Amino acid sequence: MWWIALVIVAVVILIIIIVAIASSVSHDCGDYRDGGGTQVGGGERIPFFTPANERAGMWGEKLVNYHLRPLLREDEYLLANILLPLRNGHKTEIDCILISRKGIFCIETKNWVGHISGNDESEYWLQEYDDPYMSDRQHKNPVKQNEGHCAVLKRKLHNNYQVDNIVIFADLEDGWGIESDYAFTVRSFKDYYRELGDTELNPSQIKAVYQMLLPLVASLEELKKHREEVRNRFN
Repeated sequence: MWWIALVIVAVVILIIIIVAIASSVSHDCGDYRDGGGTQVGGGERIPFFTPANERAGMWGEKLVNYHLRPLLREDEYLLANILLPLRNGHKTEIDCILISRKGIFCIETKNWVGHISGNDESEYWLQEYDDPYMSDRQHKNPVKQNEGHCAVLKRKLHNNYQVDNIVIFADLEDGWGIESDYAFTVRSFKDYYRELGDTELNPSQIKAVYQMLLPLVASLEELKKHREEVRNRFN
């Protein structure tokens, strides 16, 4: 029965190769500069055994960052995975903060699939699937969720700056049911951003905001600990 042993060895080798490839995939919200002044925080890779919902969120952030970086000039910045302290002693996580002449954008990224519907005032947004084996889901309104992030960020900046509330869907299949002034696909946000004026912040203000927020960029280990604490609090 030598061939059975051969099959087992082949399967084991295949599993090792798959794990090695998956583990080598980088989380592109990692800490790097692309020569244009863009800074994205983090620095670690996505662990292979990251829960599926968290992995989807990370890939959503990766996709958004990939498209946003080319919008920035040399002395403008994009920070990702920022943990801001709250008054109650806990922390809140902001996916991305874009700092440029056009302003400060507090960005919540969503990697939802299916048919999404909701508006800025509704408490929940609905996610519906074509697949009969998938159950429809309700999510807390991401615009209202990000309003809280914006308020915390403004306090951190001593209320000296306007902060824009932006929700970006990384790979939206059907957003015809969304009625919002703050929710965008990647493409529609790029179009919106390019139309804005360049007079909100000057280079010295951009640098000051960046230096204030840079220490709050979290490592993957810090994010993991934070998300575990959130699950424990709300479960």
